[in-house]
Amino acid sequence: MDTLLAMSLFRRVVESGSFSAVASETNLTQPTVSKHVAALEQKLGSKLLKRSSRQLKLTEPGKEYYQRCVQILDAISDAEAHVRHEQTQITGTLRLSTPIAYGRLQVIPHMRKFLAQHPGLKLDLILDDRTIDLVKEGVDLAVRMGPLSESSLIATKIGDCPRIAVASPDYLADHGEPKTLSDLETHDCLVFNLHPARNTWTFNGKQGIEKIQVSGRFSANNPDAIREAVLSGLGIAIIPLWMVADYIDRGYLKAVLKDYKPMPMVVHAVYPERKLVPQKVKRLIEHLRSHFGVYKQPRLLARNG
Repeated sequence: MDTLLAMSLFRRVVESGSFSAVASETNLTQPTVSKHVAALEQKLGSKLLKRSSRQLKLTEPGKEYYQRCVQILDAISDAEAHVRHEQTQITGTLRLSTPIAYGRLQVIPHMRKFLAQHPGLKLDLILDDRTIDLVKEGVDLAVRMGPLSESSLIATKIGDCPRIAVASPDYLADHGEPKTLSDLETHDCLVFNLHPARNTWTFNGKQGIEKIQVSGRFSANNPDAIREAVLSGLGIAIIPLWMVADYIDRGYLKAVLKDYKPMPMVVHAVYPERKLVPQKVKRLIEHLRSHFGVYKQPRLLARNG
């Protein structure tokens, strides 16, 4: 039995709460993962996990052994990273989680250069607008936009995300164009329903920071959906500038409330706390920081209707 492999699999089973998830993550079969953990239990002469049809639960010996596994495996990883610290080549797989639109429009266009610089590295990109548990999902690095919740993660700022209030010409023709923030009270405002302050829009205007409560009949959990709703004439929305700049240039959308600037969202790279940050994580953070905001919207096809 490969003890270190078995320890690593056991750790990930505990963190993910699923044998099948670890099998998918490691490209092993579920029975193989189970056999490694079972062999570890046999070697130790103690049950580590209580298995049921609904959940996995650590036994008391399992809790202590899991903590020791984390310490040992992290120490090995840190030792390897320390040895490689001065090396220019980085290898392995880097699991990166980003919001869907940011991943599509800001990350993927810049990955060709990054991967060309590091031919020994593989990138596993997870697109999800929800805040996922990095440890449970086995993610090395995540991009988070907006306010950060309290956690044990380490955060480093990689940029700011300018935003803009927009509406379609058809919507404005039917409902008029708002000139002040109070005018928004009579408009359909489209909100991103995963934002903690979904119905509170904050602007920087002539009077300083101002907030307005908005309402509308459409909300969505994805910025692409919000943009499509605005393009379809469903209302007014605040959207990252890099998602709509070309639509404004081509006349599909119009900027509104030009005397008020929506507060930009701070963009952070976050990762689990470790004594020594892996070089692959450091390199990608540097790459994202250097390229954030330089993305140019690709040429759009003519919209129907």
